[in-house]
Amino acid sequence: MHKHGKYRMRYLFMFSLVVVLGLALGSLALAVVDTTGPVVTNVVPADGSTIYANGSSTIYYQNGNTTPMVIKADYSDEVGGSGVDVNSVMVHLDGGNMLMNCLAATTTHVECTATAADLFPGTHPLDIYVADLAGNLTTNRTWVTVTVDNAAPTYSNLTPVDGSTILTSQLNSLSTNDMSALRIDYDLTDPAPSSGWTPMSHINDSVPPGIMGAMIMNTSCVKTPTATDPTHYSCQMNRAAKLHLGDNTLSILLKDKVGNTSSDYTNAATLKHYTVVDNVAPAVSGLTANATTISANYSDPNPTGANSANLNSGINAGTAMVKVDGTTIITGCTVTATGISCPTPSGLSVSPHSVEVTVADTAGNTGTSIISYTPPCTPGKPSLSLSRQGTSWGSYADYLARELSVQLGVNNTGADAANSVTITGSTSTNGVTLSTPTPINLGTVAGSASATTTVKYHVPNTTGSFKTSINASASDTCGTSYTYPV
Repeated sequence: MHKHGKYRMRYLFMFSLVVVLGLALGSLALAVVDTTGPVVTNVVPADGSTIYANGSSTIYYQNGNTTPMVIKADYSDEVGGSGVDVNSVMVHLDGGNMLMNCLAATTTHVECTATAADLFPGTHPLDIYVADLAGNLTTNRTWVTVTVDNAAPTYSNLTPVDGSTILTSQLNSLSTNDMSALRIDYDLTDPAPSSGWTPMSHINDSVPPGIMGAMIMNTSCVKTPTATDPTHYSCQMNRAAKLHLGDNTLSILLKDKVGNTSSDYTNAATLKHYTVVDNVAPAVSGLTANATTISANYSDPNPTGANSANLNSGINAGTAMVKVDGTTIITGCTVTATGISCPTPSGLSVSPHSVEVTVADTAGNTGTSIISYTPPCTPGKPSLSLSRQGTSWGSYADYLARELSVQLGVNNTGADAANSVTITGSTSTNGVTLSTPTPINLGTVAGSASATTTVKYHVPNTTGSFKTSINASASDTCGTSYTYPV
């Protein structure tokens, strides 16, 4: 019996241990309690922020223009917590001033707006209240300072100065930020406290200028250089879409982040004036000449890269003309706003000739193109013949010396000129020889014309008669040479 009793006691002990352990686990589950309040994050405006106001409206600036100022925050309860109590969320300024103009709060975000009455100048505590469903309340306080900025920015050192003349040749630029191009430059000043500025330059706009209507492209306006001179602005003039010839007005809008605008922006009397003058000559292109026609095209170009189409004065078609070797072709020409065509003068020699086309724009700038033109040549052998016009002893001395003078006529029976007509030599019978040295140059013999010359033959005493054959050469208008047993 003692042995059985021992085993039995051990069994009962093990059983009671299981029961006690089960009770302990049950008491642990009933002891979990939420004692931690929600966490507030991403408060806007952030702690220590300066908010700028203009003192007369609900325009505020902190991280962007907001009208009215938006105050917002995010929040969350810890993982496993009881969760955010949406009905507990409140936003207060200056302690007891609860903001009522709020969007419906969610379990993660609240957003309210503040009026000018709420954000008077000075330093303000900003409190965000949020509790969880277990009743744990979190109060997140940040501080913001409201500063009044009621002074508009101003500018100085404007170039080109008011009243300047701008030549269209100065407006040429391929790059929108070409610092060598003609630019409007000015320095900016924004009196403290400064909310910052947005400069805009307007050409030929109404007063006050319209929104974007005539503004010089922002992509061509730069701080120069940003690092060392952040208040100097430079805008490329030819990027203004409304720039035109004649009088142009410039208005510079300087607007700070809370809406203060430079006073001369609204005053027509303070507009700056620039006179734009076309000094770029028309471009003459495609000049050609052939046996029948001389023609060319022309245009009056805009400055390279200009946004405006109104920076050329236009072609004055009445000034277009064609000249050949300095002589103007008077009749038969066709002239348009884009080109001219004239008949090629007849009878031009087969040699280089100067062909020139000129045209002016309405501002008086003249464009010119010149080429060299050689007319085409149709080869043809000159029709030359020889005639004897007389025979005599030129003097008693010639008689004694037996030097007989023969007057020759060289006749061109064709229509084309014979050039470089030359007697090159002669062969005779009965011992007669040509005494006159050769070659004998007669020059050009025009069509249906003739040239004369006298040659001498040495005739021996024993000679009663002789025959002679004269050799000659000539070239046609194309330069081709021919020989003649005339």
